[in-house]
Amino acid sequence: MLKTRVLTAVVALPPLIAAIVIGGWVFAGVVLAALLIGGLEYVHLLRQRDYHAPVWLVLALIALPVLAVWFDHAEWRVPGLALLLVLGTAYDIWGVERERPTPLIAVALAVFGGIYLGWLGSYLIAVRKLQEGAYLTLMLYGCVAFSDSAAYFVGRAWGRHRLSPHVSPKKTWEGYIGSIVGGAIFGALAGGLPDTQVLTWGHGAIIGLLIGALGTLGDLGISAIKRQVGAKDSSNLIPGHGGILDRTDSVLVSAVIGYYYLVWFVF
Repeated sequence: MLKTRVLTAVVALPPLIAAIVIGGWVFAGVVLAALLIGGLEYVHLLRQRDYHAPVWLVLALIALPVLAVWFDHAEWRVPGLALLLVLGTAYDIWGVERERPTPLIAVALAVFGGIYLGWLGSYLIAVRKLQEGAYLTLMLYGCVAFSDSAAYFVGRAWGRHRLSPHVSPKKTWEGYIGSIVGGAIFGALAGGLPDTQVLTWGHGAIIGLLIGALGTLGDLGISAIKRQVGAKDSSNLIPGHGGILDRTDSVLVSAVIGYYYLVWFVF
């Protein structure tokens, strides 16, 4: 399994890095496509417990904030969300009239999943549009990857105390500490690069620490969904890694953390 994961990462990383460096509509398109696929995976997971969230509502809620950020029209988000909520209400009424099972639950789950993936995912594009956005985006991805790897190897070597036994039994407090330390180390190294005019090693260390500490929430959040529907992975799209949701769970939370730290304390 580890060999497959490494080989997949070796193949997938160059195109991802290229998209980040190129930026513009290329990176925005990659982010939007990944989030929409993640939305489809989310709907499929729910159907395993017979919850039929409307696909159109999930995908629309994902696309709305991503496109609003990309086109620099943040004001689209509020009226767009209001319109989609009204349409969701209409769908609920239609479902009751057709005697569909639990249409309100289906709409509520669609709203949660769409907003979660779309709103959080849009911050990836927001970070990329900042000054030295390519470097900052690569740093965030690096912090996630390094903290995840540190958590895996530390947990495997010294893990004894379970972090969340009902959601993710293999995660341990020791691995979690490794994630925090690993994220801080990578962030400090990346922030201290001589060519960057944006970060210092101190800011980088704090961002990495926060990603290591809070990015785990995204991982556990998706794991909780999978646990409730009885699924191991969100899909089999990525060999050795599962689906898009399995690979972006920590990234989405980390993008929000990184963006607001940068705009509040750096720029």
